[in-house]
Amino acid sequence: MKETIDTQPLRGMRDFLPKDWIFRKQLMQIWSEVAEQNGFVRYETPIVESLSLLERKAGEEISDQIYNFEDKSGRAIALRPEITPSMVRIVSANRDHFPSTGKVYSIGQCFRYERASLGRKREHFQWNIDIVGETGVICEAYLIQTAIQVMARLGFVNGEYRVRVNNRVLVSDFLNTLDIAGEKALAVMGVMDKKEKVSPEAFDEMLGEIGINKAQIEKINAFMQSKDLKTIEKFVPSDCQGLKDLQQFWSYCQALDITDFVQIDTAIVRGLAYYTGIVFECFDTKGKFRAIFGGGRYDHLFERLTGRPCAAVGMGFGDVVVEELYKDKFGAHDKYEGVDIMLGGFGAGAEPVLLKLVSQLDQTPYTLDYDFKASAPGKFLGRADKRGAKVAIYIGENELNEGMVMVKNLQTKEQVMLSPDEVVQNLEKVLK
Repeated sequence: MKETIDTQPLRGMRDFLPKDWIFRKQLMQIWSEVAEQNGFVRYETPIVESLSLLERKAGEEISDQIYNFEDKSGRAIALRPEITPSMVRIVSANRDHFPSTGKVYSIGQCFRYERASLGRKREHFQWNIDIVGETGVICEAYLIQTAIQVMARLGFVNGEYRVRVNNRVLVSDFLNTLDIAGEKALAVMGVMDKKEKVSPEAFDEMLGEIGINKAQIEKINAFMQSKDLKTIEKFVPSDCQGLKDLQQFWSYCQALDITDFVQIDTAIVRGLAYYTGIVFECFDTKGKFRAIFGGGRYDHLFERLTGRPCAAVGMGFGDVVVEELYKDKFGAHDKYEGVDIMLGGFGAGAEPVLLKLVSQLDQTPYTLDYDFKASAPGKFLGRADKRGAKVAIYIGENELNEGMVMVKNLQTKEQVMLSPDEVVQNLEKVLK
């Protein structure tokens, strides 16, 4: 018995049927167009990087999720779990080849060995946009308004999602008022990042396990309920830089007219320790899905990886959650993309005429498909309709004898006979 292959993708990985690629094609086009409209320039890097680069950037959780292996030369390499370390590497090595404004973006596939669930796979495509070399919180506001433009282009409106924003410096200053600092503060932030994923009792228990007393836990819970700047002022010293940065950030959001889409929210912490300032995550307002996108400031990462200080802020926007959100609102595509024109015929003499038409049509903006199966007009028209063609062009024996081409609008069912030289110039009229 012959050994056969398993035709299913690996667990947590995805195949994309033609109908599945329609949304992804649209999303990637929007990502690119919006980024470039806002001054970001594109770079691309390999999906395979040195393991040391990825581990030096990643937090403990991500390190455990890296697909790593040795190549044939014994080098420790890995599939990237995210794009930021690669961005740091390529920008650091080629600063003169990037604009002085520091706006860069990339679209690539990332891999993490984690439990697959709704909105989470072991691979995903991600749009990374970063601003390198700038320290002002105007950059955070600029990034968020860029992402909001993507959401608008996808058809999402105010009230369907919120970008929730906090500041790690603010959280650190608050924890200092509770005599929680250093490594212990980082551990608390890691637990705070999990608050919305566990029950209140489990959250309090997790804080207790790292040495936080009951009075401190009560204050942490109260702080994490804060949703506006006025309320936050009660929890931190008046000279808190994190609060001042949030206030400045909010003024930029007002100038950009995006405050309806943004919510100050002290429950957003982002557990990764490399974040140094403002952090943000975007969620659907119904609470059905995981974060749509997220990011923050990481002013020490360049120095950590390259030894050279450089401020930076960035965000990642994956394809998995936003596709679920899109299908929830608009439904899924149930068929591959159609074409404007499908050509076909019957008889050896038809092929040269049809191929000449293909050559002429290639010079137009119309999309087309060529049916290699020789068949009678009825069967061809059925296949053209199933292919999603708007217009069918057919040459059979009768058409060959008369030196004509049948051109049929498959939507209106109107049909005309044209000479081969008349087809291209009359297509616009037929399509209408």
